[in-house]
Amino acid sequence: MVNPTEETIKAVLESCGMKAAMSFVGGGVLGAGMGVFFASMDVSMPYSVPGMQVPGQPSFEERSNMTTRETIRSMGRQLGSRAWSYGKSFAFIGFMFAGSECLIESHRAKHDSVNTAGAACFTGGIMGLRAGPTPALFGCATFVAFSFVMDQLLGGAGFDAPSKPENTDTTLTAPSGAAPIAAQ
Repeated sequence: MVNPTEETIKAVLESCGMKAAMSFVGGGVLGAGMGVFFASMDVSMPYSVPGMQVPGQPSFEERSNMTTRETIRSMGRQLGSRAWSYGKSFAFIGFMFAGSECLIESHRAKHDSVNTAGAACFTGGIMGLRAGPTPALFGCATFVAFSFVMDQLLGGAGFDAPSKPENTDTTLTAPSGAAPIAAQ
């Protein structure tokens, strides 16, 4: 017998809102980590060129007069800014994709490639919509293609080809040279 509390917890965890919220948090954390990583790999971040001002960064003269503590603080602000930017983007993508896929799946009562393609198209389209209809269509197509490739690489259930039915023969066979085994 299943405990009613367990059923409630299971229902909440499998709800579209919870799936979207978990993807929002996971996407934010992943995006923030990627932002820190890419910011640390950015060659232009800690350096300035004499006579050239990069928006949002201290000039060469200002940077050359900074103490070590000020330099670390400046780099930390830039790392934080990049982490925040990437985190917001990835959180939005995760929220939109997981939420829309769950809603499509709930509406269709099927788990197949149409759900994944629909969610990918919706997410990509929404992301490109501010730039106009053509970028929205391009975003839709790009997200569908990316989702297809990821499902193929990771073996997801989204774009799987219809599988052949398993062998339903219940006759047990013995290794060659041994007596047949009787099914019970």
